Order: sequence, then C-alpha cells, then structure tokens
Amino acid sequence: MDQKETVIALAAAMRAEIACFEAFVAAERSFASALRDRDWGSLQTAMELIDDITRAIAEREGFRAEAFELLRTQLGCEEEGLYRVALKVPEPERSELTDLFRKLKLAAMRARFESAAASDYANSNRELLRAVLEELFPEKKGRIYGRTGQVAQPGLDSLLLNRAF
Repeated sequence: MDQKETVIALAAAMRAEIACFEAFVAAERSFASALRDRDWGSLQTAMELIDDITRAIAEREGFRAEAFELLRTQLGCEEEGLYRVALKVPEPERSELTDLFRKLKLAAMRARFESAAASDYANSNRELLRAVLEELFPEKKGRIYGRTGQVAQPGLDSLLLNRAF
C-alpha cells in the first residue's frame, strides 16, 4: 500500500469512527429518554444498542490506529501525533486529515458528555430514592431488605424499581 492509499484508508477509518460516535450519542439519548420515561423495554434495547456500538467503536479505532501507524512508518515519523504527521502529507489530504481528526475529537467529547449526563441522572435518582426511603422509614435507615425479609447489603450498583409504592 502506498502513502496515498494509506491516507485514504486513514480518512475512511476516521469517518467510520465519527459515524459510530454519532450513533453512540443518539443511543445514549434514547437510553436517557427510556430511563426518564421508565420504559424498561426501550431501556433494554438501548443498552444492547450501546453495547453493540461500543464494540464497533473499538473495532474502528483499531483500523484507524493501524492505518495511522502505517502512515507514520511510511513517512518516517517516530512517536509523533497526527498533526505532526499530517504536516508531511500533501495539502489536499493534509487538510482533510486534520479536519477529520478535529471532528473525531469533538464526536468523542460529545459521547463522553452524553454518557456522563445519563450517569448523573441515574445517580441523582438513586440518591433521591434513598433519601425518600430514609425519610419514610427512619428506623430502617440504610437497610435494604431482600425477598426473604432478611437485611441485604446494598451495593453501589444502580437501583431500578419496576413497582409502584
């Protein structure tokens, strides 16, 4: 594979990874919506979709890393980032690579923010539910009972209830 083909492969890998991140953001939004609406079927579907997209992101990232390493080898660059490597690529492809890299970083940042927002929402609901239960039953403060009526040790996992009080 020559240098031009490697640049084309790197750009294609970056576009695919950006598309995966955009799909991840959409899936995270549907996850958060299902969580707010307490639509457990949609929540399960969103979780499965997020899992699939996460695997796809990892796969695309591997393709991008391989193409980047190949380009670095072809250009004779050692341990340098994409912007430094792009300086050694001819102009039309250089601008494309740097623009795609910026878009990739922004897409990853949006995905991180969307994921953090869903996590914060779930954590705040868990804390609210804990506070309400402690207020309603002060003598049982900090205790969670299992189906057998025995005290169960609470974990730090998310708590989802599918029953009305």
